[in-house]
Amino acid sequence: MSAHWFRRSLVAVLLGAVALSVSAQPQEPTFKNLKVLPKDISDADLKATMFAFTRALGVRCTYCHVGEEHVKPEDFQKDDKPQKRVAREMMRMAHEINEDYLAHLETRAKPEVGVKCVTCHRGVPQPRMLQDVLTASYETGGIDSTVARYNTLRKRYYGSFAYDFSEAPLNDASSTLRRQGHPDDALRLLELNVEMNPNSNYAKRSLAGATIAKGFTTSPEAGAAAYADAKTKFGDRVVNENLLNDVGFQLLGSNNAAGIAALKLNVTENPQSANAYDSLGEAYVAAGDWKQATEAYKKSLALDPANENAKKALEDIKVKSKQKPAKK
Repeated sequence: MSAHWFRRSLVAVLLGAVALSVSAQPQEPTFKNLKVLPKDISDADLKATMFAFTRALGVRCTYCHVGEEHVKPEDFQKDDKPQKRVAREMMRMAHEINEDYLAHLETRAKPEVGVKCVTCHRGVPQPRMLQDVLTASYETGGIDSTVARYNTLRKRYYGSFAYDFSEAPLNDASSTLRRQGHPDDALRLLELNVEMNPNSNYAKRSLAGATIAKGFTTSPEAGAAAYADAKTKFGDRVVNENLLNDVGFQLLGSNNAAGIAALKLNVTENPQSANAYDSLGEAYVAAGDWKQATEAYKKSLALDPANENAKKALEDIKVKSKQKPAKK
């Protein structure tokens, strides 16, 4: 055995011993300031988790972390940004839902459904529904701002699962504006809804109903003209007896005269409808006009002798008319 070979073998053994000694030492955590994720999480698992967050919220790493993207990752451990602190609470919430609530359900679907960031966020930082985003825009900037916000969001997110661009959100936002006392702005959103969803009878029906109702609050003639225009534009499938009946009842209470005018037009347009006359009778009862109510219910009963509601209403009118004189 040569001295040279011996020296090489000895060096190899010593290096191996050193390597074993180093590997036996406790490893320092690779990542610092982990307060929710496991402190011994692997590099691959942490990156996968972070990438899932960015996709779920549609953001980059620096949305939560201090530093520039791919420049100073050592700053990522800092807690300077409130978004990072919020993210930790959201992670705890999701874990609690999955482990403390869903895990204790009596039965669960297979594979089991769990809550993730993307479940609510759908690719946007704030998990708001589109109708809520639009009403918030209206409160701060009015109708022009709201329409502009909708168009911007549609251009950016259409085709993704971030927002629902079907006819329902615009219709809901319109209803909110109407309840808040902004009928003209509510109508503008319904017009936008038909423009964006031209094949939706639901959107057309909502616009037609609102337009006709607005007409009747002006005058019976304006209501009839709005009805005729909507019927020409959208056809019988959208503008029909049921729609006009709904408009009439919508107006009753807030404007009895307008509601009655709409229901009177309905019997004119549908003279063989027992239901149209029945509804008109109900409107006259609400107005305390027993004579007109009686005539309407009698006409309904003549068209449909099996109409038990009309029979009962006529009996009730006999009693009520004696207790309370008809309104003039």
